[in-house]
Amino acid sequence: MSKYHTIVVGAGSGGLTVAVGLSKLGKRVALVERRHVGGDCTNYGCIPSKTLIHESRVDPANALSMVRLRRDHLRDEETEWVGKLKRVDFIEGEARFLDPHRMRILGSEERELTAKNVVLATGSRPREITIPGLPADCLLNNETVFELETPPKHLAIVGGGVIGMEMAFCFRRLGSRVSVLDRGERLLKQSEPEVSTLLAKRLEEVGADFYLQTRPERYENGCLVLKDGTRLKAVDKVLVAAGREPNLEMALENAGVEFHHNGIPTDSFGRTNIPHIFAIGDINERSRFTHSANHQGRRLVKKIAFPFLPQGDEPPYPSATFTDPEVAQIGPTLEELGRLYPNEAVKTELVLLKDTDRGYTAGLEHGFVMIHARVLTGKVLSATVVAPSAGEMLSLLTLAVYQGISMYKLADLVFPYPVLSEAVKKAANNFVFSTLGKLPRDTYRYLRTSF
Repeated sequence: MSKYHTIVVGAGSGGLTVAVGLSKLGKRVALVERRHVGGDCTNYGCIPSKTLIHESRVDPANALSMVRLRRDHLRDEETEWVGKLKRVDFIEGEARFLDPHRMRILGSEERELTAKNVVLATGSRPREITIPGLPADCLLNNETVFELETPPKHLAIVGGGVIGMEMAFCFRRLGSRVSVLDRGERLLKQSEPEVSTLLAKRLEEVGADFYLQTRPERYENGCLVLKDGTRLKAVDKVLVAAGREPNLEMALENAGVEFHHNGIPTDSFGRTNIPHIFAIGDINERSRFTHSANHQGRRLVKKIAFPFLPQGDEPPYPSATFTDPEVAQIGPTLEELGRLYPNEAVKTELVLLKDTDRGYTAGLEHGFVMIHARVLTGKVLSATVVAPSAGEMLSLLTLAVYQGISMYKLADLVFPYPVLSEAVKKAANNFVFSTLGKLPRDTYRYLRTSF
């Protein structure tokens, strides 16, 4: 039996961060992976999808082949890099708990490992659905879609969330007819309603169809039949983007780890109900982004190595959806803020990009910056940016949320001219002028909603 300071199960963003971090601090680590180094991000998520989005704009004819070329190249580089890490033993196989400290690795050779700590970073997989009558080779998910040799003639996408919306715009650029189906009342429902409205309009403009409050019922004679009776003709591929489920198959019950179908409950450091067993990334319920898994891994390295040092609270995680235009957000939506603050405690400023000079010169018809701030004090609580490079523009507002920077400070910033980020300054200026003009009222609102 091999002994380690920490066993890390999963070589994706979170697991690699923990393994590398602890090894650099002199700890011996076993890194166990059942599929490919890099996890979902490198192999089935961020890297292939963003490559496809980029290539669909610059070289649509070769986009799908370029995705595989770049993905495989990066995977090979990461695998070689992991093999050279000091104090990290990379083990291929599936991990199963024998007890809270011991794991059996099922692979080409069966092994038993024991460790002081165990970190579970096994990620998630696409949620499966069954569509009666649909041939198996017509069904795609975020793993198999990148193996296509040619774009479908008519792609139906089940799910109007992040993956579904990104692929909808992408495959329209590749020449596919696209139909998006969602059970909800609006697209990208985790965002502000204004975002959903804008993206629905953009789908119509690029020639994509969308159907809300429905789902696929069956497939017959080349038609996808929806619950409401709508028949989508000549559908040759169906991409399922209807959520994900955590990879929990590790005999968790043998270690006494509590879990349910949505994942493993943890504290803000990823600690499970068993103090030396941690779960980070998609497998816990806290956040399912590559960058959040990375950050959780960094926090966990500090917690394991320096358990008595104060670490602070886990931050809210920014997100970016690479639609056309992009959508980036940090912090709660206005509806969510309504459950955290009393009425009239939050003030919202919205600036359209076409009302900025850079937006005018670029001929932008779509996009905005929306900031929610505490009334009177101007503390930035959350923000949404819809713009051609929204993910890049969000960083300033993420810093504002993290550091408690106020709208007054943002209004004092000097931006190079002309840039789209001036929309942030314009929103801050609007807040300042409206607050100063109604100071008695906003002072009253602040006092009434704070005490």
